[in-house]
Amino acid sequence: MKEQEQNNRNREIEDNAALDRMLDACRFQPVDTTRIKNLVHEKIRNEETARKRRLRRIFTGTLSAAACVALIVAFGLSYFSSSTPDLSSASMRQLARAGYKELIVPAGQRQELILPDGTRLIANSRSRVRYPEKFEGRERRIYANGEVFLEVAKDREHPFVVESAKFDVRVLGTVFNICNSSDSTASVVLVEGSVEIDMENNRSIRLKPNDKAELLHGDVTSLTQVDPENYTSWTDGLLYLKGMPLSQLTRTLSDHYGIEIKCQGSLAGVKVYGKLDLHDNVDTVINSIREIVPMRITRSGNSIMLKP
Repeated sequence: MKEQEQNNRNREIEDNAALDRMLDACRFQPVDTTRIKNLVHEKIRNEETARKRRLRRIFTGTLSAAACVALIVAFGLSYFSSSTPDLSSASMRQLARAGYKELIVPAGQRQELILPDGTRLIANSRSRVRYPEKFEGRERRIYANGEVFLEVAKDREHPFVVESAKFDVRVLGTVFNICNSSDSTASVVLVEGSVEIDMENNRSIRLKPNDKAELLHGDVTSLTQVDPENYTSWTDGLLYLKGMPLSQLTRTLSDHYGIEIKCQGSLAGVKVYGKLDLHDNVDTVINSIREIVPMRITRSGNSIMLKP
């Protein structure tokens, strides 16, 4: 009996020990916070690395696109700069390649031209005009050297600009005369409308009808009121002389006929009145002047000298 009780007691002790072992196995183990922090930091680093890679791909793609745009812009600027030559100095080949034409008027002649926008242009003897076959862009721009008369077609969205020696004349729609002389003097006479003269020194001056601006080396030296007919009659082959100094008249005739005509001494300041027909040859015109102003005429080859 006692042996049986002892066996039961031993079995209970073993069962309790097994139960304790089971309970110990079910208890929570201590938390390893250091390991958990390391895992969290590693995950954050991995995510940051992945984010930077994505940004790098986007940035690289943006740079590539920007580089392509820059190349396109550079090519476009190069193309347009090469296709729009310096009108005052470009060669005929450069002009033709850029779609420009040139009109050169022989001595003793005048030529009329209708520009692509409908502007009427008359170029005087020994004048040169460069203009595009078609006006494109924000401005209608031409180059003129010598003397030209223009009736500009109105187009407020596209101002008309005449490039000249060291100054530009900017208009919308108007009638005016511009003249460049070989001695760096120039003049602009406004018949109707309004024009603005832009000078190289960043100054500008606006003209009203009947205004005459005189320039020297591209800078306006005087602004006076005149009768425009005195300065535009050449378009009809006539030259009105209303007190023009003989020295100025000889320069005008020299440019027109393409020969050297000079006056000596006291004749330079003599004022001449009357009308000359420029359809006549130079000898006829000089003889007409001699009927007004007493003088002697000597001629040597392609040179005429007027003497007191």
